[in-house]
Amino acid sequence: MKKITITIIIPVFNVENFVNETLLSVKNQTSQADEVIVINDGSTDGSTHILNSFKDLQGWKIIHTQNQGLGLTRNFGRSIAKSDYIYFLDSDDIIKSNLIIRMREIIEEYDKPDMILFSGESFDKNGSTKKKPNLKFTLQGKFLDNSKLITELTKRNETLPQASRYVTRVDLWVKNKLNYPEGIAEDEAVFFPLLTLSKSTIVIPETFYKYRLGRPGSITLSPLNTKHAKDFLNRIISFMMFMTLNSDLIESNLTAWRYRLGKKGLNYVSICLKTKTPISWVTLISLIYKVKSVSFVPKLLWRFLKYFFFKNKLNNK
Repeated sequence: MKKITITIIIPVFNVENFVNETLLSVKNQTSQADEVIVINDGSTDGSTHILNSFKDLQGWKIIHTQNQGLGLTRNFGRSIAKSDYIYFLDSDDIIKSNLIIRMREIIEEYDKPDMILFSGESFDKNGSTKKKPNLKFTLQGKFLDNSKLITELTKRNETLPQASRYVTRVDLWVKNKLNYPEGIAEDEAVFFPLLTLSKSTIVIPETFYKYRLGRPGSITLSPLNTKHAKDFLNRIISFMMFMTLNSDLIESNLTAWRYRLGKKGLNYVSICLKTKTPISWVTLISLIYKVKSVSFVPKLLWRFLKYFFFKNKLNNK
């Protein structure tokens, strides 16, 4: 059997206090990745100097570009990767030393699946984060296309989109012309489509990934603004478009898709209200039609009532 190759892609932007630990976790794998592509996305701090100290490692490529954002940088890395499989790692997180060797074992055992999902765990060295995300998968096994995988993950509240908790076959992206979008919430845009288009998905509960919480300057900690609202709107539009164009593929998980879309809509309205961004009413009406849930409209109305109630309460003080 031909050796299966794996590329790790790491976009880097202004993480001088964390990126060395990330790169060491890649360097110290018990089975080395066939290729490591590190892309310096226009960093203005000391990250560049740290990256250059890894440039002579075999199979490593350190590339410096102008800033274009996380999603587009991942796309660029994928476009130049030469391996059968790719893995996206954020530049402030860590992988356990057996990630690559276990991925190779699973790929061989399950006859080259399109996608492998695995668990993660969070850590906060500052101890400042109280709420921790659920990074665990409790499912286990092989799921073919048209299975109820998305439905099962939704029932278990295990659909948090996170690029560093899955390894994917390059062909899955190329054949379906999938890309991360520009802007915020790029993981959200591709996770359900990847799961839907995958002909064979492996889910294992083992933990290989460590997600850093509480990093100053991270996207998740940045204050909400109009850009967040506009990007969220774009994610909703692309989500609905995928549903329309792939109605046959999502049929077995249609309820889960609608539930996800409803959550996106509620979050979008909340962000618009908080940032005083005009709401796209045309999109919102289309969304109501797509969700087809009797509870969605009351939840939507509650978002408006709650906002205006607290706004008036503050104004009357």
